[in-house]
Amino acid sequence: VNLYNDRHAPSLARGGSRLGLASTNRAPLKSIMNLTTSADNLRFNHDGDILAMSTKREMNGLKLLHVPTATVFSNWPTSKTPLKYVWSMDFSPGSRYLAVGNDHGKCLLYRLKHYWDE
Repeated sequence: VNLYNDRHAPSLARGGSRLGLASTNRAPLKSIMNLTTSADNLRFNHDGDILAMSTKREMNGLKLLHVPTATVFSNWPTSKTPLKYVWSMDFSPGSRYLAVGNDHGKCLLYRLKHYWDE
């Protein structure tokens, strides 16, 4: 997964492309290589500070990225987190929870303590 800064991308009205991007040859700010296969799901939390990335092709293939610092959380998920193969995921409104659906038909619900203090 590549992370880009598009804050200063020109809009279509100013002569940019249909997607509002001036060039497709942009360099990423950061390449996240923590997943070894392609990402199937990407979800931002409500304020855009966390990006959840998952793949169906890798056991326990879920990573959380802190967007402002472009760092992957190393403390979760752990090797003991029973994710299995992640098929779906999403944040609750306000990001107090992260729901993760897996190949066993389970919906795992994780509380994000940081967002309970707000």
